[in-house]
Amino acid sequence: MAGSITTQRPWWRRLLRNPWTWIVLASLIASAGLLYSQYRMFHADTPVTIDGKKGVIPGITMRSFTIAFKYAWPTAAAWSLLFIWLDRFRTRHLAVWFTVFAWGGAIATTVSLHVNTWMSSLLKVEGGVDPTQGAGPAIYSAPFVEELCKATVLFLLAAFMREKLTSIVQTVSLAGLSAIGFAFIENIIYYARADNYARITIAAGDPTEAVRRQAFMRGVVTSFGHPLFTTMTGIGLALGLRSRSRLVRILAPVTGFMGAVIGHMAFNGTLSVVPEDRLKTYWFVALGIVAAIVIFLVIRLFREGRMVRNRLGDYVVMGWLTPRDPIVLSAMRRRWWIGFVALSYGLRTWWATLGFMRAATELAYLRDAETRGIVEGAEARQKALLDRIEALRPRAVTESAGARPVPPHLPSWWPRRRQIGAAVRGFAPPPSGSRPAASWAPPRP
Repeated sequence: MAGSITTQRPWWRRLLRNPWTWIVLASLIASAGLLYSQYRMFHADTPVTIDGKKGVIPGITMRSFTIAFKYAWPTAAAWSLLFIWLDRFRTRHLAVWFTVFAWGGAIATTVSLHVNTWMSSLLKVEGGVDPTQGAGPAIYSAPFVEELCKATVLFLLAAFMREKLTSIVQTVSLAGLSAIGFAFIENIIYYARADNYARITIAAGDPTEAVRRQAFMRGVVTSFGHPLFTTMTGIGLALGLRSRSRLVRILAPVTGFMGAVIGHMAFNGTLSVVPEDRLKTYWFVALGIVAAIVIFLVIRLFREGRMVRNRLGDYVVMGWLTPRDPIVLSAMRRRWWIGFVALSYGLRTWWATLGFMRAATELAYLRDAETRGIVEGAEARQKALLDRIEALRPRAVTESAGARPVPPHLPSWWPRRRQIGAAVRGFAPPPSGSRPAASWAPPRP
């Protein structure tokens, strides 16, 4: 069995053979190098010439960057947790989440910084007679460049792991994490600029107050900007991956990307051109769009749970899964509870339980893709997932015990301690006749 062979390897060998280990390591090294190059760029003094007199604009100090980081990380943490929670039917995807966040925070920001600087020099009008000179790059070039940089990682994932990106909520989650990584570094730069400028310019006022104003506007009032736009690309990409039509597979991602670019242009243009006293109306319009997308995603979450239950039910009919598996694995409250119970038994049981839930969820999505006609020849992958489910079942918590939740494993000093039996934890063997041993055949569509 493929699953049993994998579980017999030492953990360090499995870690070295896992490609995501090297992807995460490469992301760490690349992020460190690119972020350091950005620091060198902003830390260096900038020579300027004003009215024939030469001068120097001091670079941003490490103190300003440190202060900016303290104001920027709460926004990034809150939005990251929200998008990770959105991908709630997936488990143990820390490597993917980190890679996408690092891409948006380091690679996308570095490329956007250099390309936007180059585009700004092209859009600049000599003599300074163009009143929209400052707003031009923010409206016409920055949205396209930034959205393309943030979305590139999504298209790369779709190219190399297309069979695992069939859920709208999953692509939206990854798109949001890339956008949050981008916004995190961008906010640090903006906050550090505000602090540094206030410290070297007496007329600018209190540096702390300047940073707080920036943090309130960018970190609270308009913090939904980058996630909102990149989410449109994620939705278009998911619709393309789930479609049988080649035309839709091409037009859906392109339409989502163009929607993100146009929305970004409108957002930057509104902030650059509209007077501040009239921005409240446009802000409520933007909140309405955000609310519409949130409602759409909530409806998708309920549909995802129903789909998991129906598709796993196909394997119950064929005798490959127990009748309780679709019920437990399709309800998030039951998944969270068995995860909590598994954690009370130790990290190994918890890890096996997460692996069990992940394999069953991937099996449900694979079955859904097969019924839609998106994938062909999935029998080998289905068999491998079923083998892994059966290999993990004896070591995982797989039962929520119906209406009454299974109690967790209590420590010896806990009063009125109750032990959970082996059958409740999933250590009992499957019912006789639940799975034929002679041959395997996939369920019919």
